[in-house]
Amino acid sequence: MLFANVTGEPVGKGSARACRDALLCDILADFRRAFPDLLFELDEGSATVNAQTFIRGDDRVVRIYGGLAYHAAMNADGLVFALLHEVGHHLSKGGRLAANSELGCECAADRWILAKGAARLRKQTGRTLSIERAVSSIEQLTALAACGLGARKRGPSVCWADHWPRRKHVLVRPEAAPAIPRCYLSKFLRLNQIAQRETTNGCATSRRQRSRR
Repeated sequence: MLFANVTGEPVGKGSARACRDALLCDILADFRRAFPDLLFELDEGSATVNAQTFIRGDDRVVRIYGGLAYHAAMNADGLVFALLHEVGHHLSKGGRLAANSELGCECAADRWILAKGAARLRKQTGRTLSIERAVSSIEQLTALAACGLGARKRGPSVCWADHWPRRKHVLVRPEAAPAIPRCYLSKFLRLNQIAQRETTNGCATSRRQRSRR
């Protein structure tokens, strides 16, 4: 969900915590019913304000961390959106993650929510998603994560993954979402890998030269 550097503000103890526990239990039960081929995990002991998608052996996993699951700013729609976004990494088509071509990129995951994900969840479980309420909830987190940051100067203008104002615009106006053939971050990942190899090779060459002296 790209909530890097966000500080967790958990719901209170007692009844507030019990209500959040019940809400999470219901939401996760609905997701397991709507997407039975995926594994859903709650790491409530982690303070990380994020959710994650990954492949573990033959399992496709969606994990939501406690810092996000119990964040005071998150409402039910925000939690549903966060989980649908992670499911979208597994089920979306189009752009791929720079680090893993088996998973959809951030923009493709968002597009999948609007085109298919929310409708499938509603059909299978009756649970609805209000994009407006989800955006309002998530915006409080992204404001903390990206306070003072403008749009990235790298990459094509079609990518909205790490620029909240553009991402918000696409979410509330899905017809404005452009097609993403592949996550542009792939290019920078490859350049970084090349630079790391060159640095490693340079160090190895330097060691060989010193050993000959």
